[in-house]
Amino acid sequence: MKNLISKTRIFACLFISALLLTGCNPKVEKTTAEPSAVSDFKAVKGNQQVKLSWKNPSADSFEKVVIYSGDSEDDLSDTTEITDKSTSYTVSGLSNNQTYYFKASAYFTGTESPYDSDIISATPTDDLSSVEFAKELVIGWNLGNTLDAPTETGWGMPKTTQEMINAVKAAGFETIRIPVSWSEHVDSSYNINSDWMNRVKEVVDYAVNNDMYIILNVHHDNYSEKDLSDSDTYGFALSSNSILQTKSKAYLEKVWTQIATKFASYDEKLIFEVLNEPRAVGTSDEWYITSASTAKTYCDIITDYENTCISAIRAVSGNEDRYIMVPSYAASGTMTVTLDNYTLPDDSASDKLILSTHAYSPYNFAMANADSTFDSDDEASLTSIFNYLKTNYTDKGIGVVMGEASASNKDNTSERIKWAEDYFAKAESAGIPVVLWDNMVYTADGSESTESGYNGEHHGWLNRNACKWYFPTIIQAMMDTVGVSGYSIPEYVVPTVSNIGWDASKATTVSTNESTLSWGTDYKLDKSYFANATEGSILKVTFSASGAAIKLINSSWTTYSDGTIVNGSASDGVITVSDTDLYYVLTSSDASAWKSQDMYIAGQNGTVTGVYFQASVN
Repeated sequence: MKNLISKTRIFACLFISALLLTGCNPKVEKTTAEPSAVSDFKAVKGNQQVKLSWKNPSADSFEKVVIYSGDSEDDLSDTTEITDKSTSYTVSGLSNNQTYYFKASAYFTGTESPYDSDIISATPTDDLSSVEFAKELVIGWNLGNTLDAPTETGWGMPKTTQEMINAVKAAGFETIRIPVSWSEHVDSSYNINSDWMNRVKEVVDYAVNNDMYIILNVHHDNYSEKDLSDSDTYGFALSSNSILQTKSKAYLEKVWTQIATKFASYDEKLIFEVLNEPRAVGTSDEWYITSASTAKTYCDIITDYENTCISAIRAVSGNEDRYIMVPSYAASGTMTVTLDNYTLPDDSASDKLILSTHAYSPYNFAMANADSTFDSDDEASLTSIFNYLKTNYTDKGIGVVMGEASASNKDNTSERIKWAEDYFAKAESAGIPVVLWDNMVYTADGSESTESGYNGEHHGWLNRNACKWYFPTIIQAMMDTVGVSGYSIPEYVVPTVSNIGWDASKATTVSTNESTLSWGTDYKLDKSYFANATEGSILKVTFSASGAAIKLINSSWTTYSDGTIVNGSASDGVITVSDTDLYYVLTSSDASAWKSQDMYIAGQNGTVTGVYFQASVN
């Protein structure tokens, strides 16, 4: 790579020198922006007011914005001129619980008519207490192992789409938690990479489009003291070392300032969660503390860090009254020694802090390898957990959100239904909404033996490729328990050769040539074979033995792996083949692309012996 950069620089210098010697200077033409409507016109509701924000046109002839408002789309009779080219305006003196409508008209010199925005609306409301607001979240779902991974698809998840979040909303979930790790996307000054920030915003907007509550956090940025001592590691560590504390707070302040700025115009349905499971990474205390003095030491550091985060958020206009979630040590909802020694941080806003808790409980049933039956002891355990949170928090006017919860699959669907009904009922009785953790790992893997059984991390609920649910009866139990109706929970059926519609008599033989793979584009699939490709068409590839790793690619090495796969699984574009016959069912975008370009199979650890294509399953 260094040689390539050097050669590029040399060529650039030679080219510029040639231009200067010949007197042929490149001509740069100045472009002038044309008049247009304002962009990003948004309304954020408040108590007896609505805050409007927008982006002004860049045309030199731009003069002003006039805001038109009223209580009917057909009667926007109230007008306000914004002559100082500001990009926000608060309409005050409104009635709560009444809907108001707004339009922004941009005026330009020399233009007779203004450029109008779309009409938008907002309904002012009284501020809810943290307990009341938390109840509004009802029930939620986590976009786990996705934006909290080093890359969005780095831990095996497909790229998030609007369709996925639509499916979550349709199933009855009112809230989505979007865990995000930022530390691998910042420079040495803690500036967040703009592409990463914009992608996070894009995913947040998928939920906004569904009118969902959204929890956005800082997730896997918690490091050990040893790791954070490395100058190239960015994040925070729970440490008594003043140098590491200073580094941690500088990171948190800078990151939260940028997040708060990016999302300043979003309404109260966007909630910031300042930390995720803050803990002493790499120590014997990381996940379990028994000493009250140790708990107090760590919890005081957490409170100090949270004060830094909250101050940074509140300092950004638009976030003065946003609800903020704050965890105690490890965000544990069950470790009372840490909760008893945790102090809520300071806040300039009144009653806007919500305790963030996690509880994969009862542990032996929900996480550990020892128990797959939900019994009376498990019920008693959940009663104890939620009674504590109710007595010590919600009854005292402090809202609580159970930000992560699940019960690992142990081939025990009926028992997990019992768990869901009991867990969600007791949480609701305590005034606490539950946000289901989902890492898309749904298969059980053996007996209950602690030596060779379940690993406790099978928390797969939504098949994100198919936008269907692995265990719809358990999701239904959750929805029914908390009173959600009108949901749609289509079941994901594990694909097999028969149920994907494969019919050898309808298939075309693309090739029977043998080719040993070595990550080259040496197995070509001519586009002519895919002229009739449609969504649901099937590619079959046969191998001399199982175990190959392949990529379906075009000449630019664009990968195709979002379709349904039988006898294999995909991660980051690589399909790992588990048999000698691999079936790949095309998506609509696959079909469109394959019609227009030659395709290739690249890979390793395998020899392709044949390729077949069924253009239609009808």
